[in-house]
Amino acid sequence: IEWHLEVPPERRLAVELVLAWADVKERMPGRLRPCGNPECRLFLLDRSRANTARWCSMKTCGNRLKARRHQARTRETPHPG
Repeated sequence: IEWHLEVPPERRLAVELVLAWADVKERMPGRLRPCGNPECRLFLLDRSRANTARWCSMKTCGNRLKARRHQARTRETPHPG
């Protein structure tokens, strides 16, 4: 079977995106999910062996959340002296 997409040019990108999303969801179930940062609107495609990736980018979202958790822990822990 060969499909031909007939859609107005201004909607072609949106239709292709939906088709690509559906293809990834079918071929890699459970691997496409939203970033673990509640302030981020991106999604990640988890390619890790254990399927445990949490952030769209470790450099941005992962680092920010880890730094926030660390700061919260250090504020809660009383410092000696």
